[in-house]
Amino acid sequence: MTDRSPLAQRLLMGVVVPATNVTTEAEMDDLRPRGVINATARIANPDARVAGDADAAVVRAAMVGGLMGALDTLAPARPDHVAIGVMVENFVGGGAAGDALLAEAQARIGCPVTAPTHATLAALAALGIDRIALLTPFFPAGDAAAKAFLEQAGIAVLRVVGLRAPGPAAIARVPLDRLRDAVRELDGPDVQAVVQVGTNLSFAGVALAAEAELRKPVLATNPVTYWHALRCAGINDRVAGAGRLFAVA
Repeated sequence: MTDRSPLAQRLLMGVVVPATNVTTEAEMDDLRPRGVINATARIANPDARVAGDADAAVVRAAMVGGLMGALDTLAPARPDHVAIGVMVENFVGGGAAGDALLAEAQARIGCPVTAPTHATLAALAALGIDRIALLTPFFPAGDAAAKAFLEQAGIAVLRVVGLRAPGPAAIARVPLDRLRDAVRELDGPDVQAVVQVGTNLSFAGVALAAEAELRKPVLATNPVTYWHALRCAGINDRVAGAGRLFAVA
C-alpha cells in the first residue's frame, strides 16, 4: 500500500481559512498543479458586523483564537505543507509576534506553513519590486499595520486604498467593478506593482486582467500565498495564464 493518496502523489497541501472565507479555496484550486490536492480546514469565526477598528480587532481575535483548533482538524489528513489563508492577524501581529504565531502553527500541525505576509515579501523579491501601491479590505488600523509590515521589510508603500468591508463575510461580496476602480486609483508611474491583501477579497481574476492592462505585476494574495507554499514544498511548475508570478521558478 502506498503512503500517499493517488491524487496527491506530489503534494498534499493543507489550506486553513476562516469560516467566513469563500474565496481562498476557489482561487487556490484554480492553480492546483497535477499531482497536488488541497485539503481545507475552517476557523470557526463568527460573521460579526465591523463598523470600525475596534470591531475589526474583535474579529481578528476570534480568528487567531480558532487557528490552532482548525489545524487540529486538518492534522489527521497528514498534509505535507499548509497555506494559512488569513492575512490580517499576521500584519497586525507582525514582527516577532507574527513569527511566534507561525512557529506555533508549524509545531501544532507538524509540517511547514506559509502565511500571506511572508509570501508577499517573497513574491516581491522574486519580481525585483520595492515600490508598490496597496489594496486592502480593511479599516485604517489594518491598512496601517499592513503598510508598516511591508515598509519594515524595505518596501515603499506609496498609496493605500482600504475598502472598509463591514464584516468578514462582506469582504467576498465587494463588487468586481469596485476592485477594478481601486486598481486604477492605486496605479501610477511611481509604483512598480499593485499588491492586494485580505484573503476573502475576490481579486485573482481582477489581478490577471489588470496585469495585462497595466503591463506591470498586480499581485493577489491567494495566488501569491499558494505560489510561495508550492515553491517552499518543491513544486516549481509554471502555470500558463496565471500571471507573471507563476512564470517564476
